[in-house]
Amino acid sequence: MSIIKPSLTVRSIAEIDAGALHRAGIKGIIVNWSNTLVPRKSASAPDSVMKWLQDLKSRYGMKVVIVSNSKPPADGTGLLHDIPALFEAGKPRKKAFMAALDILGTSKRETAVIGDGIMTDLWGGNRLGMYTVFASPSWTRPRFLGAIKRLAVKRFACSQIA
Repeated sequence: MSIIKPSLTVRSIAEIDAGALHRAGIKGIIVNWSNTLVPRKSASAPDSVMKWLQDLKSRYGMKVVIVSNSKPPADGTGLLHDIPALFEAGKPRKKAFMAALDILGTSKRETAVIGDGIMTDLWGGNRLGMYTVFASPSWTRPRFLGAIKRLAVKRFACSQIA
């Protein structure tokens, strides 16, 4: 198994089947902020993502924590009032993920990592044996480096886009 191979690949976080995560024993979600929850350089999540997050928490009782290497957004956002967040976390270091597990109160096997970073989210989560989801954002045009990274994931990942 490749250390960067995701358990699942989706175009948007809102496409992830929360029921399937629940049935797989997932109780906690570690999610990246920029370009996963919110479009790059934005402070608010699309309505589809907000609905998905609400469904995770209310219907399935899952806990969510934001773990991001970016700086916290300058302007306040309601999303950050509802979800605990660790900014400038230093992913893929184990310390960042272990801090998130402490906040969630879940084990590694009960936790999914969702993000668009191959070397931060996928590698970090896979090293600890977590379920990983590569969310290739649908709201941005791929940059050159992003395109190369996505090709690498497609090459090494056998999972299908949901």
